[in-house]
Amino acid sequence: MVTLINKFTVTGEVDAFRRAIAEVSAYMQAQPGFISHEVYRSVSKPNIFVETAHWDEADSHKKAVQSEEFRKRVRGLAGLATPDADLYSAVEDH
Repeated sequence: MVTLINKFTVTGEVDAFRRAIAEVSAYMQAQPGFISHEVYRSVSKPNIFVETAHWDEADSHKKAVQSEEFRKRVRGLAGLATPDADLYSAVEDH
């Protein structure tokens, strides 16, 4: 299993960002290998959001983000937020 961790610094309208990220999330949830997804909002910095998504393997995520449908949906985030994303694997389980 791998985990996408994506920190968004929202520079646009927050409600528009939330709608756009929901569109991307709806698409990703339907992709093979998708396990789960959550979005968090900073309490002290309300323009910071962190998205986590669990995938069965890195290749599943890679295939999903290479699709034209993903690219189309992610364009909705342009101008609303700056992402900082990467895939991670757990080094310790508790």
